[in-house]
Amino acid sequence: MAETVRDYFARVVALAQPKLTLIQVTQEIEAERSILTIQGTYLQYRVAIKETITSIGRRYAYYILAGNQVMLGLDNHADRQALRLKYGNDFATHLTELIPHQHGLDKMTLSLTLPWTVEQFLDGLDTLISKL
Repeated sequence: MAETVRDYFARVVALAQPKLTLIQVTQEIEAERSILTIQGTYLQYRVAIKETITSIGRRYAYYILAGNQVMLGLDNHADRQALRLKYGNDFATHLTELIPHQHGLDKMTLSLTLPWTVEQFLDGLDTLISKL
């Protein structure tokens, strides 16, 4: 049986709760689009998780922040700079494509990545933070 969006969101929250402190969760579940947002603290960092589920697929954004400063971000949004890295001058024909990528400090750097899951992100927090 396929996992429902509601069940998936409940599973993500259950994964985040033992890992993050001061956790805040918001959910919006609708037929066309469902959004889960989790904010919490891990060590001295703020962690922001956002999952958006639509008929097209799953968009995600996983961020580690120091205050409001981006230390590291992993997402798969249709970012123009990421699209340019992948497709060069032909990037404009791919503007709606979800493309996994990583943002560095203050979003000053960007690199293409393999897709991430929330499980990978939460399990890898220590490793990701050690590289900051």
